[in-house]
Amino acid sequence: MNHETYPIDFVLFWVDPGNKQWQQEKAEYRAKVFGDQKQEADLAIRYRDWDNLQYWFRGVEKYAPWVRKIFFVTWGAVPDWLDTTNPKLVIVNDREILPEGCAPVFSPNPKEINLHRIPDLSEHFVYFNDDMFLIRETDPTDFFLNGRPREMAVSYQLANDMDGDSFRHMLFTMMGVINSFFSKKEVQRRHWHQWYTLKYGAQVINTLRTRPFRYFSGIMIPHLPSPMRKSTYEEVWEKIPELLMETSSRRFRDPLDLTQYIFRYWAICKGEIEPANIYKYGKEYFMEDLALKELCETISRQKYKMICINDSRKITDFERCITLIQKSFETLLPERSSFEKEEADPR
Repeated sequence: MNHETYPIDFVLFWVDPGNKQWQQEKAEYRAKVFGDQKQEADLAIRYRDWDNLQYWFRGVEKYAPWVRKIFFVTWGAVPDWLDTTNPKLVIVNDREILPEGCAPVFSPNPKEINLHRIPDLSEHFVYFNDDMFLIRETDPTDFFLNGRPREMAVSYQLANDMDGDSFRHMLFTMMGVINSFFSKKEVQRRHWHQWYTLKYGAQVINTLRTRPFRYFSGIMIPHLPSPMRKSTYEEVWEKIPELLMETSSRRFRDPLDLTQYIFRYWAICKGEIEPANIYKYGKEYFMEDLALKELCETISRQKYKMICINDSRKITDFERCITLIQKSFETLLPERSSFEKEEADPR
């Protein structure tokens, strides 16, 4: 039962990888920054179109009717089928939220760390990537309780697996920031009831294993919709403005970037969360051929409230993958939402 009476917004980022103007601008800045060097930003999986955005809106309308506003942050273009007159929908150009002189950027990180600049955004909001979907009825308490984000205060040993992805480097960078502001021993002593709770199930073993460590090596963040508070953003910006500005000014993804995780880490270390085992009602899928059948069954049988479909270089037949996932979504959510134009066909 929902006892959270304050407004909650959703924020969704989207870019159309097929937009010619976006492609041209990206190519121009890429040449200025990198020249002929190949970069992680060149990987096709960073911008592959799964052609399933309509199911995000259908899922939100059906399973989260309590949301106040949806802030759709985009480079400029919007899908042809999207009804921008919907009273719940607010279109935001990403240039509006970046600090002066930072636009354009071609990485989500600068935009993610400036979400608090979205005009009229509520104090409580949930940030979605466009690969995260609601597939079963949700309640505001799945994201916030007593005004605090539902999170998992679980520490673990972060390792460098040498897979060439810069994201792991970003995690190391952010752990350095967190350790410079918080004592691991003091945080876990003061908020022991958030770190050593049976709500996390077997995950608490990770915290016990890393208990002897002097510093935080890693803090678990499920790759699922992120419950956030604007006040946390504002506090962190007051504490580390230079570091956040460095990320904001980078056109492309960089190993030294900070991500939206820094704000979640901050809330966890301050004890400003409500513990929840998010994996009980959410699951992230790192797409490869072996995971496809399980994912499709999860969607059609509504095994979780929310899922994340991570793209992967391990997918051997991308078109087949798209077709099967769309079929599962269409079985679950066949009806057009009020966010879709009546005359348009999103597929």
